[in-house]
Amino acid sequence: MVLKPASINITISLPKISIDQELCTGCGICAEVCPFGIPQSTDNGKFKIYDVDRCTECSACQRNCPAMAVLLQERKGCGCLWDARARSKNPQSNNCCG
Repeated sequence: MVLKPASINITISLPKISIDQELCTGCGICAEVCPFGIPQSTDNGKFKIYDVDRCTECSACQRNCPAMAVLLQERKGCGCLWDARARSKNPQSNNCCG
């Protein structure tokens, strides 16, 4: 007699964006480049995403984070904000998708 293990299906729903608190250095670049100001500083000086639903998944925070602490389930899009950090320092070239 051979016993086979039962299969178990588990669905895990991850937030579309989060910041790894162990990797976050608290530099604030994510908040600086986010067009909606979604990353917010916490009491320990690091950043956290409090309003996940407002995120449009533009990936500006993820692409500009030097510590690679931003975890994003990126969807396909225009990708126009990949250089948002540089754009934020030069308002004349701060046009997106147009």
